[in-house]
Amino acid sequence: MKRLGVPLVVLALSAGLAHAGNFGLGQGFTQADLDSITEALGDVVSFPNLATATPGGVTGFQILGAAGGPEVHTSTHWWQYVSHANTVGGVLFGQRVIVRKGLPFNLDVGVQVGKVFGNQFWGADARWAFVESGALSPAMALRVTYSRLSSSLLDRLEVAEGQLVVSTGFPLVSPYGAIGYRRASGRASFGDPVPLAYSSTTSGVTATVGARLGLLPFLQVIGEVRRTTTTCVFVGAGVGL
Repeated sequence: MKRLGVPLVVLALSAGLAHAGNFGLGQGFTQADLDSITEALGDVVSFPNLATATPGGVTGFQILGAAGGPEVHTSTHWWQYVSHANTVGGVLFGQRVIVRKGLPFNLDVGVQVGKVFGNQFWGADARWAFVESGALSPAMALRVTYSRLSSSLLDRLEVAEGQLVVSTGFPLVSPYGAIGYRRASGRASFGDPVPLAYSSTTSGVTATVGARLGLLPFLQVIGEVRRTTTTCVFVGAGVGL
């Protein structure tokens, strides 16, 4: 397995090199493989924070191009069923575009649309800042997300997560952290001579740390590291207010 320690900038630039792949569940595919793929792809398509807990307000917006996903072991059994799989620095990544808009009452909503192995996924999130940042106090927000993958591998993959997000602000760098609970469910048909439908559900606590770097008045570069059952890396760049 390749090491995770590749600069985040390399991961972001390499996202554009992803090629569409095909999946096939041949003989030997097992329930354990389905569990592992559900966990890995759940990490890829889950909606990353890539934002602080501070509310955007009615004039706030964010548009990002982003890439990221979990660290994977390509020597595992399920990997052989993934054709033309792409990793960068040992990270299985998906590409996405994220758009967020601020609303009244300290609410922010967003959507993401992306691809992994040429298969499209989408998602939505909503965030409510119940504590705004002050001179000595951080901002705090509750966040919920939902994502879904349309895949030739799985009949269905859905990911839902709830989080508590905390952040503080500085002139150039705004660090943030989050703790949450994520649930991923997948369904696939496989087996000989007649394929049967199988399902898998994985769940667990997630922890995230990240930072937003404001290079120019509207330009943002954001990176975060998430921990589920493995380590995930996400990076994004775009504009926001």
